[in-house]
Amino acid sequence: MAALIPFLLVTLASSALGQVPEGCIDPPGNNAVADIIVQALEAARPLLVTGIPALGIPPLDPFGPLPKIPFRVDTSGLWLEGMVNDTYVRNIAEFVTCSVNLTFGIAQKFDSEFRLQNFHMDGFYDVDGLALSLFPIFGNGGYRIDVYDSGFKGGAKINYNPLTDHASLKDLSLDIFFASLELEMECILGCGDMSDLINGAASEIAPVMFNAIWDYISPILSGALQDGINDILKNISISDIITPEERRQLELGNANDYLDLVMANLGPLMEAGGLDPAPLPAANLDFGMGVADLYNGQLTGLSTLHRDGTCTLDRVADWLFLYANVAVENLGVHYTGRVVSSGKTVVVEVDATVSSVALYFVARADVYSLQADMDQFIISEFGKIDVRIDGLGPLDYLVSPLAEAVANLVRDDVSELLETKVKQAIQDALNETPWSMFE
Repeated sequence: MAALIPFLLVTLASSALGQVPEGCIDPPGNNAVADIIVQALEAARPLLVTGIPALGIPPLDPFGPLPKIPFRVDTSGLWLEGMVNDTYVRNIAEFVTCSVNLTFGIAQKFDSEFRLQNFHMDGFYDVDGLALSLFPIFGNGGYRIDVYDSGFKGGAKINYNPLTDHASLKDLSLDIFFASLELEMECILGCGDMSDLINGAASEIAPVMFNAIWDYISPILSGALQDGINDILKNISISDIITPEERRQLELGNANDYLDLVMANLGPLMEAGGLDPAPLPAANLDFGMGVADLYNGQLTGLSTLHRDGTCTLDRVADWLFLYANVAVENLGVHYTGRVVSSGKTVVVEVDATVSSVALYFVARADVYSLQADMDQFIISEFGKIDVRIDGLGPLDYLVSPLAEAVANLVRDDVSELLETKVKQAIQDALNETPWSMFE
């Protein structure tokens, strides 16, 4: 047979299948149950070669031969139909366990990552098509695909039965990632030397061919991994390994005490940072029957922001998520102003009270830096605004439309302050209050 023709060496720096992440976690398990799974998977490595008949798991290294798998390319520059057959997948038993994370709290999840230095496939191919609607592309023979610096990320739901005290995985799926892919096809274009045409078509053929094979084997690998882990979990009583205290830390409201501490630190931070009292911008209000210029605006009471309801912290893989509800009551607003209407000008003092404002936010921090970033920050409730205006005198008939305009201004100014400076102050307070207690 003719020598193999190098068909493709493509680095997919931004492949839709993902990229190799930086580093693995050591140790890979996030709790005692995860550690048991890691140890069992390592112990089961030799069984990948023989399979586990009792669980219906076939040999996985090498895995094959696979049946005929069709693939198709249909772009403006290339139309091609092909298939691969008698494919073997190799090196799966050389996996490295990077992370196994089980979360039993409000978001019961399973996350895992496994690495492979070289994920190898080989078998036979047959293709037929046209490039640029003119040049024929054809061939059949042996092929190989090598995927370097690769691995799989798995995600699943966790079902925990408190009556039996056992957990199991459900709906496990695997996504592959890699740094580079290399494909060789034997006797493409009749073993001739058509490298320019071949290379022009290769970047479109290679990913489609690889994806077709991966789509076939992915559910088989997912099923085997899920069955294997469930066989491990069925022998584990969760409460024997995760203590009641550890379980309580994963329940709704587990961050109430923590957020109370954050709020205690937040008050002095806001006072020192000029947020209580906080200056409000000057405004010019055209309220239809006249014009009001308001200045020397000031907001008081923000430093009394406090926890309001349940706050929960959850860990997913390498991230901590804080779900929090906070509120403040009886905010005070004061402006000095000048009102002009019907040729008359008066100086007024404007006071407003905001009955309450409720906020909901989600903050996240990675378990390495424990530095908080806000994922969500929402004003979930803005209470009643009462306005009192002194000094209108002969323009007293303007009190109603002016009060309405002031209420709208207060709502806008307070909302803007909350969504910018107060949001940043909360984030600063979170970063000054250690998250390490939740690691």
